[in-house]
Amino acid sequence: MKILLTFSSGYGTTREVSEEISKTLKGDKTEVDVQSIDDVQSIEPYDCVIVGSSVRADKPLANVRDFFSVNNIALGKKKVAVFAVCLLANNEEGREKVKQEYLAPFLEKYPGIHPIEVEAFGGKIDFDKLNPVMQSLMKRVLEKTGLPTEGSIDTRDWDFIKNWAKKVKEQLDA
Repeated sequence: MKILLTFSSGYGTTREVSEEISKTLKGDKTEVDVQSIDDVQSIEPYDCVIVGSSVRADKPLANVRDFFSVNNIALGKKKVAVFAVCLLANNEEGREKVKQEYLAPFLEKYPGIHPIEVEAFGGKIDFDKLNPVMQSLMKRVLEKTGLPTEGSIDTRDWDFIKNWAKKVKEQLDA
């Protein structure tokens, strides 16, 4: 089986999650190509496409939305899994919010695509690496959530991420 694990990552967190997922998916009969969504030339050679996106303004990133629009028909003929990375997805309630309010409306635009799995994972942010405008924006967003609004915050649950990848692998192997 040949899997494309493609991602869009604003600051590298979704890339790190994608790389971790690929470690679980790889096996004797499974090849996994991990690529930035901007580098994907074709999805044709793949049996499965897994797409990961950071969340910005309550939506997957624009290049992910474009990827689905351009590859809509081809994705409908493949096994597909989707995940989002968002600071708010740091617990079950947050994951459900991201899936229902951010991913579901996006995926509903593509009724021919039937993901085998959709999930949300916690994210990471380092306020010291953000420009002042993004710092201010993120602080206003996070003040409503109870998450810290300075320093480095990492809400990823690596065990949860690995278990999701195992679940996807089991479905692909079945």
